[in-house]
Amino acid sequence: MGSLVALRRRVSRSSLAAGALLLCALAAAVATPQLLGTRVESALDMLGRADPRWLWLAAIGFALAVVGSAGSWRSAVGLCGGRTSLTDATARYGAGSLVNTFVPARAGDALRLALFSRLVPGDHPVQATGGAFVALGAARAVVLGTLVLIGAFAGALPLWPLLAAAGLVAVAIGLAVRARHSRTHLLDAFRALATDPAAGARIVGWIALSVVGRVAAATAVGAALGIDQPFVAALAIIPALDVAGIVPLTPGNVGIASAAMAIAYRANGASFNTGLAAGITFQAVETAVGITIGLAGLLWLAPHPRPIRRIVLASAVLGGAVGAAVLVPLL
Repeated sequence: MGSLVALRRRVSRSSLAAGALLLCALAAAVATPQLLGTRVESALDMLGRADPRWLWLAAIGFALAVVGSAGSWRSAVGLCGGRTSLTDATARYGAGSLVNTFVPARAGDALRLALFSRLVPGDHPVQATGGAFVALGAARAVVLGTLVLIGAFAGALPLWPLLAAAGLVAVAIGLAVRARHSRTHLLDAFRALATDPAAGARIVGWIALSVVGRVAAATAVGAALGIDQPFVAALAIIPALDVAGIVPLTPGNVGIASAAMAIAYRANGASFNTGLAAGITFQAVETAVGITIGLAGLLWLAPHPRPIRRIVLASAVLGGAVGAAVLVPLL
């Protein structure tokens, strides 16, 4: 119950109202792109030339990224004694993604903490889950550091971001060492990692799957718009999106992430208008996948008898697929 109270405080009426106003403003901007200037209008015009087949592959990549992230959360709460299936973890993670789509300031992460903490036994499940969330951040730094190395060898990225990733990993190692001599529940996950390093490898593996899915999605979006060397550009885009998403000021980080992608594409030889079009397309497909999985996740978690729940879930997924089939050609 304490986690749900914290969530209500985080997702206040004012934040919901702000999110609704921003979404209305974005809808008006899409309906009248000329109001945002010639660059945005030109970028939106390019979307009509996107290849739908590549966009479907991008959607598959985003779905894979969600499953990988959910698997990492499942493994992380497992360090604190929480147990669940991958399907249930995906439902809980997807519900958080749905909230992040409509509410700024990472309110969806608060929902994920609330939902996953219910799986953790003991008297302080929220604290233990919070520590697991920190461990996830360190594992993600390992994966992104590896991605930066690959991007540097491909000529798409400089090496200096490795310093930040190395710093986060060093902090995680220090916490794991300290956890051996501390009984605070915030360090439960690090205490488990100190005695079972293989668990950390599993978390890194799931996050790597998620990052691979997002790289594949970014590559497919670039190919859909005819960008040269879309894979090399994707290697630069994913770290840029992670930096842009540290403090999301808009629902789903709409606008900020698109601008970050446009700058990353521009640095890799594409025009700014093409990069902006790719950024808008990337976020549109990612949002569609996130909403579909999020709605299905909420239905999965709803207190209904399991057979009915599965039927409703299948209907939601089918409805999302049909909706995507209608919307993708309109991009």
